[in-house]
Amino acid sequence: MRTPSVFFGLFGLLTWVYVVVLQMAHPEWLGEPLSHVDVFPFNLRVDVTGMVAFVVSVLAFFFLQLTPGRRRR
Repeated sequence: MRTPSVFFGLFGLLTWVYVVVLQMAHPEWLGEPLSHVDVFPFNLRVDVTGMVAFVVSVLAFFFLQLTPGRRRR
């Protein structure tokens, strides 16, 4: 069960870092959609995507800390 937590934590963190770098480079793009595809979740705004990614990474981190790891022999 730890693998999904690591995946979502890392993916959420990298997405959040992408949005932060985008905010520093082009702050006027924050209100724009993330993609030109007009289908949910691709049409979320960049700032909303960053907030969702941050929450996902924090929840995955807490879940990862709560799940027991494998014991080594």
